[in-house]
This record gives sequence, C-alpha cells and structure tokens, in this order.
Amino acid sequence: MKTYGRKTIYVNFTEKELLSMSEKQQNQKILEVLPDIIDIHETNKAETQYLWDYLIGIQDIANKVKYTREEINNKTVENWCYAFVDFKKSWQLGKPMQYVMLNDSSNKEISKLNQFVRYEGKKAKDLLIYEDVLVAGRGFRYTNFDDKGDEDEAPFSIINVDNKYCEVIYTSKLGNGQVFSILETPMQTIMINQETGQPFTLYYSNYTVYLKNRAIEIDGKNGYQIVDSKPIILNDHVITEWYVNRGRISLIEIGKDLFDDINYLESLDKDDMEQFVNAIMVFTNAEVDEDEFQAIKDLGAVSIKSTENRKASVELLQARLNAQDTQVYYTRLLVALHQLLGIPMAGDSGAVTSGDTGKAKLTGQGFTSAGIRAESDETMITMCDFQTLKKILKICKQTANSGISTLKASDIDIKLQRDMSDNLLVKTQGLLNLLSADIPREYALPIINLFSDSNAVVKAMQDKFGDQASQQNAGNTDNTNINDKTNNQNNKLNNVFENANQGN
Repeated sequence: MKTYGRKTIYVNFTEKELLSMSEKQQNQKILEVLPDIIDIHETNKAETQYLWDYLIGIQDIANKVKYTREEINNKTVENWCYAFVDFKKSWQLGKPMQYVMLNDSSNKEISKLNQFVRYEGKKAKDLLIYEDVLVAGRGFRYTNFDDKGDEDEAPFSIINVDNKYCEVIYTSKLGNGQVFSILETPMQTIMINQETGQPFTLYYSNYTVYLKNRAIEIDGKNGYQIVDSKPIILNDHVITEWYVNRGRISLIEIGKDLFDDINYLESLDKDDMEQFVNAIMVFTNAEVDEDEFQAIKDLGAVSIKSTENRKASVELLQARLNAQDTQVYYTRLLVALHQLLGIPMAGDSGAVTSGDTGKAKLTGQGFTSAGIRAESDETMITMCDFQTLKKILKICKQTANSGISTLKASDIDIKLQRDMSDNLLVKTQGLLNLLSADIPREYALPIINLFSDSNAVVKAMQDKFGDQASQQNAGNTDNTNINDKTNNQNNKLNNVFENANQGN
C-alpha cells in the first residue's frame, strides 16, 4: 500500500461566517458538508491504521511471492521502522517540554503552571502525541475544563485523541484558520433480521462536532441526524492538531520503500540459506522413481548403477548469493535511511566518520546534522503546543484560586530539552571566555546552549553575585590580571552550574 500523507480537510467558509449564523443554520451547514468530510476521513483512517500496523511489524513483506521452490518463502521483518520512531520520540521528547519565563515578572505563576502540567502527566502525553505524528503524520489533543466533581489539582484536562478517529477542519479561504473539529465514536448494536429473525451486529459511528462555542452530537445509525447540542464554556477550539510538515507525511512513509527493501533482502538471504541446506539432488544417467527417492531421503544414502558408456552420478544443485555483495547493498540501504530520516548512526554500522573524539565524532556519526534537522520539528512542536498553552492559561484564569491570574502566553517560552551535555568542556570554556570578555550573561548563556532556561540561570547568578554592570577592559581601572579574573569566574560558575542544574 502506498500512502503520501494525510489529506487536510477544507470547507469554503470561515469560522467567523459560521458563528455569525443562527444555531439552526449552523446545524444545516454542518450536515451539508459532513458527507464529504466523512469520505476523506475514512481514507485518512484506513491509511493511519495501515501505518500503525506497519510500525508493529505487519509489513508489506507478508505479500512476498516466490515463483520457484515456492515451499521456501521466508518473510522476515527487520523492524528498523520501530527503532527509528522510538529513537526520534525518545531523543526529542524523552525529557519533558518545559515552560520557562521570558522575564522574571511571573516566575511564581510559571512554577504553578509547570506543577499543573506535571500533575496532568503532560510529559508522557507529549511523548505519545509525537509518536502519533511520527507514525501517521499528525496527532490530536483535547484541552478543556476538568469535569465537575473531579478532585484534581489542575483545573484543566489534557487528553490525546486517537488519531484514527479525529479530524480538524480548516477554511479554504485566506489564512486557512481552524473552523471546527470532528470526533468519531465507533458503535455497534445487536439487530434482528426482519426476514430471518436471526440476530446480527450492526456497526456504525456517531460523531461529535466541536465548534468554538458548542458541541454537536450527530447520530450516524440511520443517516446523519443531530440529536444533542451542548455549550462549550471555554469558548475556544478544544481539539487542536499536531503536525511537523504541511503534507502531514510521517517518518514511516518517507522511509517506507527502503524499509521494504531491507525486509526483502533479509528474506531472500534467508531463502538462499534454506535452499542451500535443502539443495536439490540431480541424478545423471540414473532413473529414480518417487518411492526410491523417498527411500534415499529416509536412509540418507543412495546406490546407483554405472557403465563405461553411461557413467551415473548424483550431485547437489547448490548456488548461493554473494554474501559480500548483499552486505554492501544492505549497508547502502541502512546508511541511506539514516541520512534520509535524520537519525544518527553508530560508528560500527557503516557510517563514515571523520575522527574519533569530540565534534568530529558527533559530525561523522550524524548527531550534528540530526540536531539541525530536529530543530525544524521542534519549531513545529512548540507552535502546536502553544495552542494548548493558551487554552490552559485561559482555563486557569477562569478558575478561582488556581494561582494563575496574570500570566500571559507571551510571557512564556517553550523549551525542548535534547541532550545538551555534548562538548561540555568546550561549552564551559567558551562561556568563561565570553564572560572574561565582559559579554553580558543574558547574551553569553544562550550562545553556548548549555541550559534549557538561560533566564533562570542569569537570575540565579544575579541573586548570588549581584547585578553589577559589565565593564569594558578599556574603562576598567582594576589592574587585576585577566587570568585571575578567569579563575574567579570559574569558581563562581562551578557554584552556579550546580544550583542551576538542580533547578532544571
């Protein structure tokens, strides 16, 4: 099965136009576009299920056909697809996304916010929704007030929606803004056949359409009929879509042809070994019927007659693939996959490295290029999470005694914490040099990329050592030797790094 990303659904009206209609007109408009939406959704759903099956090992090699010696037909899955998806999600979101301050005016409220999202298990949910994006090109998140009566520390709920059963609908007009979202609920019921009197299971789906101000329940059992409507107190889109590229194409789809080639190569290699072990006997100038051949197989020996004119012989028909050639081809496929998908490659897996230590090793094994590629995904991830953040803050401000009343989304930066310890010695030495050159701390710390929250580290340094203005060497009347100055900075940084890392 060939897939090329999920189809995005558009309608020819905007959210503003829809909300300006009466409730009756809104219902009619939704029912008018619903059949076309469902058609596209069913295609997306089938492709998404196929990709999830592919991830767990139900792959195209199962359809392999062999035209000679059909009884030897191995179908081996070497599941690099799962390995790559697992690495990507662990590398980029294995450490939690962190909300950090852009200034120190709302530090207490940001701490409260991080406490809430930790209670809601957002770290694990972010990991799972990113897996949805890697596998099927997109994920969906529901964010709303907690249900009444919920004894919960956080006033909001964060729920990842199954990406097989959800769609976000956008306008085809300028800006392509979100208009509404739709959630499918598969249903089944036992019915009685009127002609035979026999029971049978009827499968159908109900749908919930989420506008900005209300949720519309649609029964799909006997056509599409609106059966209920409830207001949305949040007055915002409760379902948002996560994606990292415009075509909603997944990591699996990008590398699928090469995944299939590796499986095919491994299966043929196993076929070759099995055919070598079970080689065919060739009788020359000797006639053997089926019973005699079966006796030969049972006894493991054969006796044949030979004359001077017609010498009889028995040989095994044996031929094998060149193992060196197949290994070279396998390595080519694997290296291409790592490069295509931006996955670092271990040094003993065929990658060409330009050195054994430090930056050369990171560059040669692909960590540097993978990090650059990862930054693009991180930009999109933070954009999607920002939509969730705005809803969370809106809920907190509408909830009494939440501890968050003035915090704005514009006060917050979203940080993804990939491993920042590589080249640690180089980074810390670079920081010492920057500070020795009187570069302000707020500029020096982001340059070295050693802390996820540089602002918090700057504040810790200011609290500990005071906020003294930096002095240029030309205007510095202190004749302290620059080496002594560097040593003093070094002693200070040792304390700061320890405190800051404990905070992170």
